[in-house]
Amino acid sequence: MAAFAPLEAGDPSQAGPYRIVGRLGSGGMGRVYLARSPGGRTVAVKVVREELADDPGFRRRFAREVEAAQRVTGFFTAAVVDAAPEADPPWLATAYVPGLSLTEAVAAHGAWPEQPVLTLGTALAEALEAIHSAEVVHRDLKPSNVLLADDGPRVIDFGISVAADDTKLTLTGTAVGTPGYMPPEQLVGRDVGPAGDVFALGAVLVYAVTGSGPFAGGAAHGVAYRVVHEEPNLSHVPVRLADVVARCLAKDPKQRPSVPELVDKLGQLSAARPTEGVISGSGWLPAPVATEVTRIQATPLPEPATGTVPLTAPPAGAPPAAEQSPAGGVSRTAVDTAAIGPAPAAGLLAPPPQPVSAGRLLGLPRRHALIGLAVAAVLAVLAATLLLPDGLPDGDQSNAQGNEPIAAAKELAFQELWSYEEDPAGPPLIVDGKVYFGDQGGTLHALDTAGGTQMWKYDGLQGARPVTIADGAVYAFSGATGALHSVDADTGDRRWSFKIDDASTGAAPKGTEYGITNVAAAKKTVYLLTLPWPKGQPALYALDAETGEELWNRPVSPGLSTALTVADGVIYCGLGGKDYENYLYALDADTGDQLWRIKTGGSNRGKVTSLSVAERTVYFGSEEGTFYAADASSGEVRWKYQSKSKDAEWNGPPLVADGVVYASVKARFNTDDSAGRVYAFTASSGKRLWEFGTTGAASPPVLTGGALHFSDAGTLRALDPRTGKSLGEAPLTTGTDPLLTISGDRAYFDGGDGRLHAGRISLTES
Repeated sequence: MAAFAPLEAGDPSQAGPYRIVGRLGSGGMGRVYLARSPGGRTVAVKVVREELADDPGFRRRFAREVEAAQRVTGFFTAAVVDAAPEADPPWLATAYVPGLSLTEAVAAHGAWPEQPVLTLGTALAEALEAIHSAEVVHRDLKPSNVLLADDGPRVIDFGISVAADDTKLTLTGTAVGTPGYMPPEQLVGRDVGPAGDVFALGAVLVYAVTGSGPFAGGAAHGVAYRVVHEEPNLSHVPVRLADVVARCLAKDPKQRPSVPELVDKLGQLSAARPTEGVISGSGWLPAPVATEVTRIQATPLPEPATGTVPLTAPPAGAPPAAEQSPAGGVSRTAVDTAAIGPAPAAGLLAPPPQPVSAGRLLGLPRRHALIGLAVAAVLAVLAATLLLPDGLPDGDQSNAQGNEPIAAAKELAFQELWSYEEDPAGPPLIVDGKVYFGDQGGTLHALDTAGGTQMWKYDGLQGARPVTIADGAVYAFSGATGALHSVDADTGDRRWSFKIDDASTGAAPKGTEYGITNVAAAKKTVYLLTLPWPKGQPALYALDAETGEELWNRPVSPGLSTALTVADGVIYCGLGGKDYENYLYALDADTGDQLWRIKTGGSNRGKVTSLSVAERTVYFGSEEGTFYAADASSGEVRWKYQSKSKDAEWNGPPLVADGVVYASVKARFNTDDSAGRVYAFTASSGKRLWEFGTTGAASPPVLTGGALHFSDAGTLRALDPRTGKSLGEAPLTTGTDPLLTISGDRAYFDGGDGRLHAGRISLTES
């Protein structure tokens, strides 16, 4: 059984802002450490092996895996807290909780009864559904990569996962995975998609219910031969379950059930005895396994040493005990192992997570929040560690002004690294080591994040700004010309442009002028909303991302389009404005047909100004001060919150992480100085956990370095995400509302002086 162990000489003492306090384990990618953030949060940090870090191809894969991981969210998601793909060596940090692997549980306590296996299978199927919806394929789902906690299982080890939309980065000709759980197509070197994970899930369930895999054991080549050529041994699998896993283990990927089909089928079987399908405490686990999990949770963690904890490498003048690495990297030092204490007997340890409501069922036809259960999938390259959020304190932890001190005082600092002489027209985008932004003159720029060196520029967009990046393309539109441009993200070459006047304008009267207001991209399709003038009706267009060819267009509700995003095959957009009713619409991404709509306000009030989708839930806020959480499938409003101020407007996309929704409001007309707020809500129920009063308009919050960061009237602020208490503040500009983007420990913003500024954030103990 895994255990954390004391640090040894040569082990890192710090990775970025995280103070490393113990060893957790190691894998093919590197070693995993137990660490603490400056705010006291326990995390697991994966430090990549030096020989891999020296491979430029690996670094590209690592960066892409981190990006893919961040697309996976959910109530039970073990979020990627932080990462530094460009550090030397690269590292990744995730939330951390205790757990026992399925391999350890079966080896110690034997095969499981059918009912817990059905509950397990439903949760794992929902996890795969969430993973695949982010266009990620696991490729190595096996019992040792299923970790068990009292609130459900978690899938771990995405060290060899590959983003499904980036086959260029696949390890060509290499069969990665574990014989006995790898599908036949993977063993013979063919392409592996989501159906490969379905095969692995079937094999995992056979192992859980019988104690051995469906193709027996022995030498790897013998197991692989049986997987490809022989039928699985299901003789000891209960009949109901055998029917399901037999289909999962079909040789032909096309004959296997889809993941949504599995969720429904396993859910129906599990719900046949619903009181045993409840995840409440550890009751869903077999009794001896539940006892072991409880024991693991009770084992205390080591405490980090006190002192300065910089967000990046310590500044010049720091004590010479540690060998400094490049910014954001890893510091190594001789370790006082006595400060850590002996390794306990139990496994992956952390304070017990919050209990899950007895009303949360696994396996009912209506799929509950367990879609994110195994989404430690977000650990793109993290091997062999269970990661989940720290529990939030119970009760109303509101702090209206957010000024109460915490136990250890903090100091937030911003150190400028470079500036670039162009004035951004919108918040910059940061992807794969490049900064993309459009300037006020209509030129699109790509800069190197390290030094601000120009990589390329693209002229002639007349006030354009980049609105999204997907599949290696930057999409920018010119409101003046009504044209959308697709630009190669690496070279700056134009791939194509699409002008609304050239489109099949069946959505509005001929001769109507058009402007583009919103753009989103997903699954090789680009969607754009247009605003016609002087009269006519807005239209939604779908374009082929490779060619720019129009696929279809649909008229949409009159008024201004105010928000647009695409998730899980559905387009979500806010429409309305002067003289029109305001709604959030859900439209089929393949056809543009309306699925449902939610009214958010009457004419002149209620436009959707804040929108994101996570865990089959749409979170959005409107300009009349109401924040909503709605079922993404049906449009049923699950909960809503009304801001205290009538002048409040929800600002920018809300952040959903670790089962918490973070969102900001600003004063709509600047008539109410008290309207500015940052809020934290429980994602499932809408319970307000805390609120923080701001001086001005708060930018959308970002979680990085274990703290919640946002701009407040030109001041950068950091809050404890658990309590909403201030961790520090640092001046950015003399302006009141900079266009701010935070990525890792870097902040990029317009300084109100005609320049783009970039600098490093650090949070230290004072």
